[in-house]
Amino acid sequence: MKDDLTLEDVRAMAAEIGLTRLTEAHLQQLLRATQVARARRAALPIATLGPADEPAHVFRLEDR
Repeated sequence: MKDDLTLEDVRAMAAEIGLTRLTEAHLQQLLRATQVARARRAALPIATLGPADEPAHVFRLEDR
């Protein structure tokens, strides 16, 4: 993924998933959120993670 995300890139991403009616304010908000999410993901120390470090999804079935 590229680091220099533009408003046009965000507009194209939104259009790909059907968000074609977003206002400029919404697109700006999505741009900021995407930049923050990418920065946080890039800061994660993934090189030392093993399978045991993956989050576990536990589901419980109950009779009701």
